[in-house]
This record gives sequence, C-alpha cells and structure tokens, in this order.
Amino acid sequence: MLKQWLMDKSFLFLIVFCVVIVTNQISFAQNKKSYLSTVSNEEVKISLIKLHPFLSSNNKDGHKFLVAEILIENISDKIINMGSEYSMSLVLIDSNGKEYKSGIKGAGIVSEFLTKDSDVEQDQKAYNLSFSDKFPPKTKAQSFLCGYEVPNTAQIVKFGIKKKNLFSEIQSK
Repeated sequence: MLKQWLMDKSFLFLIVFCVVIVTNQISFAQNKKSYLSTVSNEEVKISLIKLHPFLSSNNKDGHKFLVAEILIENISDKIINMGSEYSMSLVLIDSNGKEYKSGIKGAGIVSEFLTKDSDVEQDQKAYNLSFSDKFPPKTKAQSFLCGYEVPNTAQIVKFGIKKKNLFSEIQSK
C-alpha cells in the first residue's frame, strides 16, 4: 500500500512539474518581442512591428494604404535629431524594387486610420518624439508612425532608412 501511495505521489509530482514547464515556455514565447523587420546602427534601433492594411475612399483605384507601427530606440548616449535623420526617411520596398515614402500624405493616412479605427490608440507623445530634433538618449517611442499608399498587388519585402542606407528584409509572421 505504501508503494502504491508513493507511486501516486510521484505521478502527481510529474504532472505538476510538466504543467509548470509548459506554462513557463508559453509565457516566455508570449513575452519575446517579434518584429517584422529591424534596422540599426550605433545610434538607433528602429523596428517595424506591424503593417496595418487600411482601405479608404481616398485610395486611388487599385491601391491600398499601409500604416506602419514602429518602435524607435535611441541606443546612444547622445541626443539625436530623430526626425530629419531617421523618421522622415523611412521607406518600404516591394519585390520589384519600387520604394514607397510616407511624407506629408503619409501623415494624413495615419490620421485617417486613427480616426476610423476605434480599436487603436495613438501615443501622441511617442509620435511627436519620433519626429523630434531632441530625441533623448536611451529612450524608446512606439507609435503608428508612417502611412504609405501602395498598389494592391505590391509585395512589401524590405523596410529601411533611405538617408542612412539601412535596410532589412521583412519577415512574415
């Protein structure tokens, strides 16, 4: 009887142990950040989190809007002019090598996206900081940063900073 009791306790311990291990693995996988693309140099690390497709009455025929959710990190020890050096030259590149810039029209695309989709909320402070000429050292800012108009058939394959010639392949999720 004692032997049976010990075997039951061992089996119970094994079950509890397995549940703890599986739970920890799931938690680790959920906490690990995964981005579509990341570019970096000695000053910054810029990650494309997600491209949100967005249809509007303002689209040209055969085109769609993409809103880029981006995380910008100043990894240096100095203040950076993030807007003119980085944010304003973020581009997407399709499989044919065509570049898409955000520009002033892109800001309008982001604005329309935010007003039409009540499920998303812009961190306005982070958005403003992303275009700032005084982005503080060791600081992060995540926002819906850029809007792009692309053909419906475009396959976006690269993300980067044209001014710095930093590009990275986009990973599919």
